[in-house]
Amino acid sequence: MATRTKKATGQKKGRRGNITPEAREKGAVSKSQRGIFNKYLKALQGRAADKTRTKIDEIDEMLQRGTRFKQAPVFKAGKRVGTKEKELPLLPSERANLLAKRRKLEAGLTRKAPDDLRAQFLAVLPEYAERNGLSRDILIGVGVPADDLDEAGVR
Repeated sequence: MATRTKKATGQKKGRRGNITPEAREKGAVSKSQRGIFNKYLKALQGRAADKTRTKIDEIDEMLQRGTRFKQAPVFKAGKRVGTKEKELPLLPSERANLLAKRRKLEAGLTRKAPDDLRAQFLAVLPEYAERNGLSRDILIGVGVPADDLDEAGVR
């Protein structure tokens, strides 16, 4: 009884032999879109964005409290021996500066991703979302800004 080999039956060798060119192309497009999707969301939610959100939270806390902390020197017998933290009320000018800084930080959050990456993301988003069954709620849940969904036409 003779055993049949791939060579004898005419099949191609290797693990890629049974994939059609159309399926290969579809897989390549899917992989590319997934890469753009992940890269864009990482740019929006990376370490820099986390630091910015922390700064915004600190400003919000300070505004709500209405006070700021200042390092004040401590003297004994005319010699400086250290510092202590002193809580002082916010001046109107300080409140205005904090509000301006907060607005600037919030604006910076949306600009963390390069414009060309955002354009690629918006181009692939509708097809990627449809192919993977991603609803608007799911996309918002993973961090896609609602403005991007509106611009891409994802409803």
